[in-house]
Amino acid sequence: AIPTKPMSAEDAAAIDAIFAKTLEQAGDLPGLWVGVWDPQKGVHIAAYGKAAVNGPAATVADHGRIGSITKTFTATAVLEQVAKGAFRLDSTIADLLPDFAAKHPEVGAITVEQLLGMRSGIPDYGNTAVVIPRVIADPSHAWTKEELIEAAFTLPLQPPGTPGYSTTNTQILALILEKVTGTPVETIVTEIATRAGMTQSALDPAGDDTMPDPASRGYLFAAGAKEIEAIGGTIAPGTDVTDWTMSWGGAGGGMYATIEDLGRWAGTGLGTTFLPAELGARRLVAEPGPVGRYGLGIIDWGNGWIGHTGQVLGWEAVVAYDTRTGAAYAAIVNEGGSLLAGFAPAAAIFPSIVGAFLGG
Repeated sequence: AIPTKPMSAEDAAAIDAIFAKTLEQAGDLPGLWVGVWDPQKGVHIAAYGKAAVNGPAATVADHGRIGSITKTFTATAVLEQVAKGAFRLDSTIADLLPDFAAKHPEVGAITVEQLLGMRSGIPDYGNTAVVIPRVIADPSHAWTKEELIEAAFTLPLQPPGTPGYSTTNTQILALILEKVTGTPVETIVTEIATRAGMTQSALDPAGDDTMPDPASRGYLFAAGAKEIEAIGGTIAPGTDVTDWTMSWGGAGGGMYATIEDLGRWAGTGLGTTFLPAELGARRLVAEPGPVGRYGLGIIDWGNGWIGHTGQVLGWEAVVAYDTRTGAAYAAIVNEGGSLLAGFAPAAAIFPSIVGAFLGG
C-alpha cells in the first residue's frame, strides 16, 4: 500500500520548486506530471507546464501514455495464469503456440520465463528500424501482434537465454494469453488496471488511438527526433504525434493512465500483490540485463526499489515502488526524448533511488 495523507504545504512547495526548475531547464518539454508518495511526509501529486503546446495548462486529471509500463500489466496477467495452473513458467512456445513454433521452430524451446525475463534472444521490433520508420511513414496503420512479431523475425536471433530487452517477447506473451483465456489481451490488461483501482487507465484495442478527456498531447521535439534518428527514422522536430497509431505498442506499450493511477499501480508492487506470495517473490528475482536487473516483467533498481520505465512516440513515463518503506514515485512527460526530466529529480526526493535512476 502507498501513503494517502496529503503532504504539508511546505513540503509540497519544495517539490514544486524542484520540478518548476526541471521544466524550465528541459527546453522543449511542454508538460510534466509527478506523483510522490512519501511514508514520512505524505502525498503530493502535481502537474507542471502545458498539456498541449499553446494549449491548456497541465492538470493532475490529464491522461497520458505510459509506454512500456504496460509490460508490467501483461506480465502480471501471465503470472496470474501460471498461478491458476493454465501453464508453467517452464512451458515453451512450442507447448503453448504450436502453429507459431512450426513457423519459427528456432524459438520453439523458449520458455514463458525467458519471455517474461527478457532472456529469449528474440530481437526487439520496438527500438529498431524495422517498425518505427514504417509508423512514421503511415501513422494511421493499425498493427497486429502478428505483423509486429514477423517484423522482429527479419532481424538476427540470439541464442535462448541471451539477455536483451525486447517488446517482441511481450507480443508473444499476449498471443499466449489470448489463446489460453479466449479473451482479447486489451480486456485482460484493462481488467487488471481496474482491479488495482485505476479507473482512468486502459489498453485500447488496435485502431482506437484516443484517450479520455482531459488528455495531454504528445510531441517529438529535438530530443525525441534525435532518438528516432538513432534507430533509422526521420521526423521533423516539433511534430505533434498525438493522433498516431498506438497499435505498435499494444500489450508491450499501448496503455494510457493518469499520474494518480500510476501511484495506485505502484502500491500493488506493479501487480506483484495480485500473485501468490511464492510466485510474487519469484517475480522479483532479477538478473543483470540491458536495462539493469530485470525480473519477470519488472525492473529491480536496487535499494528495495522496483518499477518500470515507458517510452513511446510522444510520451515517456516512470513508476517506482520501494518494497521496504511503501514509498512510491511516478512521472509522465509529453515529449518523446525527455524521460530524464521526470527521472532525475526523484533522487532529490528519495535519496535511496539514486542507484535506480542514475546508475550510481
